[in-house]
Amino acid sequence: MFQPTHPGLHVDRVRVVPPQPTRIDVAGFIGLAERGPLHDVRVIEGWPEFVATFGDFQDRAFLAFTVRAFFENGGRRCHVLRIAAPAVETVTTGVQPADGSALVLAETEGLRAGALATLVQTSASATSGVQPADRRSSIMVNVAGFRPGQMATLQQDGRRPVRLEIVEVEPAVQGLVWGQPIPGTFDITLPILITATSRDERLVREVVGNTVTWAYPLDARFDLEAPIHAGFGAGSAGGVLHDETGDPLLAVEAANAGRWGNAVSVKPSTAVSAAYVTRRRATPDPANRLSLDRLDGLAAGSFVEVSQDGASPHRSLIDAIEHDARAVVLRDPMVGFDLVGAADGTRPVTLSRFAFGFSVFEKGRLVEIFEDLNLPHPDRPDESLVNSLSDRIRITRLHGTEANWLDATSPMLEAGHLVLGGGRDGTAMLTAQDVTGTAGEPPTGLALFETATEPAALAVPDIHLPEMPPVERVPDDPEDPDPCALCPGPMPAPLPAIGVIQEATPGFDPATVQYIQTTLVEHCERQGDRVALLDPPVGPDQDCLDWPDLLRWRQEFSSSYAACYFPWIDVADPKDRIGRKLRRIPPSGHALGQFARADADPGRAAPANRPLSWASQLGCQVDDTMHGIMNERGINVIRPWAGRGLRIMGARTLSPDTNLNQLVVRRLLIRLKRAMRRELAWAVFEPANTAFENSVIATLEGLLELEWQAGRLRGGRREDAFRVIVDREASNPDNGEFVVAIAIAPSLPAEFVLLRLSFTFDAMDLAELSASGGWPE
Repeated sequence: MFQPTHPGLHVDRVRVVPPQPTRIDVAGFIGLAERGPLHDVRVIEGWPEFVATFGDFQDRAFLAFTVRAFFENGGRRCHVLRIAAPAVETVTTGVQPADGSALVLAETEGLRAGALATLVQTSASATSGVQPADRRSSIMVNVAGFRPGQMATLQQDGRRPVRLEIVEVEPAVQGLVWGQPIPGTFDITLPILITATSRDERLVREVVGNTVTWAYPLDARFDLEAPIHAGFGAGSAGGVLHDETGDPLLAVEAANAGRWGNAVSVKPSTAVSAAYVTRRRATPDPANRLSLDRLDGLAAGSFVEVSQDGASPHRSLIDAIEHDARAVVLRDPMVGFDLVGAADGTRPVTLSRFAFGFSVFEKGRLVEIFEDLNLPHPDRPDESLVNSLSDRIRITRLHGTEANWLDATSPMLEAGHLVLGGGRDGTAMLTAQDVTGTAGEPPTGLALFETATEPAALAVPDIHLPEMPPVERVPDDPEDPDPCALCPGPMPAPLPAIGVIQEATPGFDPATVQYIQTTLVEHCERQGDRVALLDPPVGPDQDCLDWPDLLRWRQEFSSSYAACYFPWIDVADPKDRIGRKLRRIPPSGHALGQFARADADPGRAAPANRPLSWASQLGCQVDDTMHGIMNERGINVIRPWAGRGLRIMGARTLSPDTNLNQLVVRRLLIRLKRAMRRELAWAVFEPANTAFENSVIATLEGLLELEWQAGRLRGGRREDAFRVIVDREASNPDNGEFVVAIAIAPSLPAEFVLLRLSFTFDAMDLAELSASGGWPE
């Protein structure tokens, strides 16, 4: 900015920035995805970003397909909302069926056949009395809940825990028989805590009252007389890392819900820094403070071990760093340390920082590495660099002793890895309410788009998923290694074999689909600045509806804030490596991509009559007669044209109002609403005088002239394209009301180009006619 240096009159040239065009090419999608955040609208600016955030194509979801179609057809930016059924956590209650074919649960509301359940049961007891000297078995207080084949964890104060397999349970003597002897590090004359956890997952076959029947009976490891915890709906895979005493220290969860997390494993590692040494000082440090030779690498929350010759090592957390004094403040005071000797240099104290790291694997492939980490602070258990940077996992510090450190070689790990488990997709229990959402705190579903103001069109393709039963296939047996192989391949990450389990689809009936679509249209009308893209329903096997059924569906909607495209489109299935399989998907993604492509071309009015990309064929063919009927009803038809590919041949809304049945008119009004709201935000509470009126008129005329120059308004002159006047009769200055009347002449698409062919004796004339006049009766 110009800064004068002497008194007087100075002239500074100011560059006036004209009103900027308003984007209405941003789309919004709501649907099912493999992974990604729930109840959170994410901005996506390309197909690779979608895959990184929400995963790849799914056999039982349309969302990824429609988003890919959007980008393939000209889309540049969209908002995506992943939905799933909320988690339901419950526990068994009362007497259970003895054969394990069902469970009686305390809560079954919302449960549905085809849903996936994750089951967890933990049994705990302690040794009691004189123990067998051979260490091959243990006499327990109670063996209820323990089963042969379980892996049990043995813990004793001051000793490293171990895991042993239970090979036999002897209820008569309350005994457990081990596959291996109890290590000699354990004192069998003292109590030993023994715990065993059984985990499994089952598909729900039927829900009757509070009884849930499984597709096949529970594993014999579960004790039907003890509580079994059951989880349904969307859930994140998780696991626990333990400290050196075997107590839980860190909870590790997949970054978001879904069975994808069951393929994630974490390999922890630990490291110890070079020693920091106390420096000489005139006065000794207090028992919770150390003056050091350096502070690099130390921070509040660092886990450290303090040592001195003749004293027992002391572990603590750094509570604070005093940079000016070059000192650290420990959370726990040191006991038994000679701090006078540390101050005079005769008995220096050393401090070592402990750090840990993670190697994160997915499907056996290394995907992330984190190094030189501090444990989350006990007062802020969720704060960690991992939670800020990782796309795969989240960690939380659990309650426990602050002086305990992570055991990176814990026997509870599988070949050094923590394998996450218990992830659920939560698709079978999805309801219409999960799609339409609620406006509470926090909002969910469609209600989230009330604050996401950028999208100018919304689509919900997955409500049309056909009813599909659940699928379950057990994993294949692992192949035995070839003993004759000269160069064996690298060992994969120790992930358990994961079977294929797919929950049932929601299978919304026609009434539910209509309710969701009606709610979507009402949302767009209420917002006033977006259009609902309604995918037409399909019949069995995703065949096109017969015309009477399609017409009955169409008659339920009458709004200029809604548009429909017909029929569905077959695309090459990306999951078919041969390239011969087609996948039929709703047309909304292709149409929204064409919206964006038309907006990028200033001279184009309607998003129509351009070839569709990533489109192989149509679900059915529409002839000229049916095309005419559908066009009259506001259904935009997609048709193949010889040598020109598949093209959208319609640009209408579902409104009967002739002034608003053109999609370009509704989208032009949306553009103007958004532009005026942005450019006139300054006008509120301004003095309502002549200068104010002139400023408002100038701003509006500037915006409308941009639209006229872009070809979206008709007329050879500005006066023919738009008019802006102050409506004196409607304005009420005493109530602070200022009303401006705006008239515009939208450029309408030339839907019908008629040619008159006339013959004379020696000539032929060819003339173009509009559909509105000049056509002979």
